Amino acid sequence: MVDWRKLEAAVDRKIGGAFGERVRLSFMKGGKSDPERPQIIVRCEALCEGGDDSKPIGVGQTGAFRSRLAAGEAELFLDRSSYDGPRLQPGDAVRAIDRIGEPVWEISTISDRYSNLIVAVLREK
Repeated sequence: MVDWRKLEAAVDRKIGGAFGERVRLSFMKGGKSDPERPQIIVRCEALCEGGDDSKPIGVGQTGAFRSRLAAGEAELFLDRSSYDGPRLQPGDAVRAIDRIGEPVWEISTISDRYSNLIVAVLREK
């Protein structure tokens, strides 16, 4: 029997190798930097920005399933097995330090429902 969790982790590593980038995570408390959780720089698996059109996802990119992120929104994907920083919380900041202009987002929600990934939904700051 195929262990889908191992396959999923292998695919996530491939995606991270191709699309991963460095981000700075700034942990906040009451709108200010949290001294108990200092900033860190990590390599994310992917950082996907929203636009004005939905994107096909899934096998063959047939359009059977579509994902939409509004302009100003993004999703940050971190590998659960390699991320050893503080627990992400709503209000924490993410800066894409490898992108022109180093855009910044604020974490609005975090999902840990995925077996291999931590997914943070971001809004433009």
